[in-house]
Amino acid sequence: MTDYLLLAARALTATVFALAFVGKARGAERFGGFVTSIHQLALIPRRAATPVALAIVIGEGAAVLLLILPFAPRLGSALAVALLAVFIAAVVRSVRGGVFAECRCFGSRGAVMSHAMIVRNLLLMAIAVPGVAAAPVPTGRPVAAVAAVLAGVLAAALFTRYYDRGVAALMRRLVAAERAEAPR
Repeated sequence: MTDYLLLAARALTATVFALAFVGKARGAERFGGFVTSIHQLALIPRRAATPVALAIVIGEGAAVLLLILPFAPRLGSALAVALLAVFIAAVVRSVRGGVFAECRCFGSRGAVMSHAMIVRNLLLMAIAVPGVAAAPVPTGRPVAAVAAVLAGVLAAALFTRYYDRGVAALMRRLVAAERAEAPR
């Protein structure tokens, strides 16, 4: 059973990184937007932002390939964890420095750097970490393996599509509740 959970986690991680890679690499405009966000968030010169953005996109693509190759899932998980650590550090720096810019994590308009984005990346890291220690490919039950992969892909699609919306809805609800309780 654990092998199938690890396989689902690997599929989720690979799908999230694949969506991020494709979103940024899909065209010059999307990549340019990501370069701009790197420039704003990292407070580095524009000319340095392009190689940094390129390294991130290449790293995301490499993580996907390593995660899906049957002989390299541990390396893929390690690369994903390392990239997520860099992303978390960048978001923490942005939040602490009061830099309000979109991340463009998936190539298009994205969420503004916030504590919710730190939590998102920590959740993704928690999913990827077990794959560093052990990422076996289950054998003997192909239907269960396919189900695990599909569950991971579906979870990743839902997570990337609805996480920011869910956080925004929760924040609106909390603010409304706070206003309703405030003395007049």
